[in-house]
Amino acid sequence: MEFLLSYATIAGIFTFLVRLHNVLWKTNNRKKRAPAAAGAWPLVGHLHLLRGPQLPHIMLGSMADKYGPIFRIRLGVLQALVVSDWKIAKECFTTNDKAFSNRPKSVAVEVMGYNYAMFGLGPYGSYWRQMRKISILEHLSNHRVGMLEQVRESEVQTSIKDISDTWKKNKGATNILKMEMKP
Repeated sequence: MEFLLSYATIAGIFTFLVRLHNVLWKTNNRKKRAPAAAGAWPLVGHLHLLRGPQLPHIMLGSMADKYGPIFRIRLGVLQALVVSDWKIAKECFTTNDKAFSNRPKSVAVEVMGYNYAMFGLGPYGSYWRQMRKISILEHLSNHRVGMLEQVRESEVQTSIKDISDTWKKNKGATNILKMEMKP
């Protein structure tokens, strides 16, 4: 009986310490976080405000006047940090550049991206820097861009010819042509 009582006592003390740590950590964490803007909808977040009657940059400017130079908004279910002061932005992109250049990790990217091996979805690190270097050298070098110049020129000429042929075939009295541009 004493043996069970000691395990129950240890479990109770451990549970109390974990809860105390969680309470203290949450109160300290709240002090360090930027204020959250009000008016978010459950799944949409603040997207309804950004499409509203005012342009998005005007809406974000009025929110900056209300909440300060740095605040949080929700874009869907994701949190975004809005910085409207150049000094804070400079600190974000110079002092804390590695923290801000990282991408959020998700299970979907991990599974579909072969454990973050895809260049566009991988987190910042030595692997990402090496892949960026290879892609710039192999795809964006002057030699490679020059090799593909004929392909770009032929595609532009083909699309202009298609537009011209469609206009000649379908033009009306108004010389206005409605054309599907997706293909």
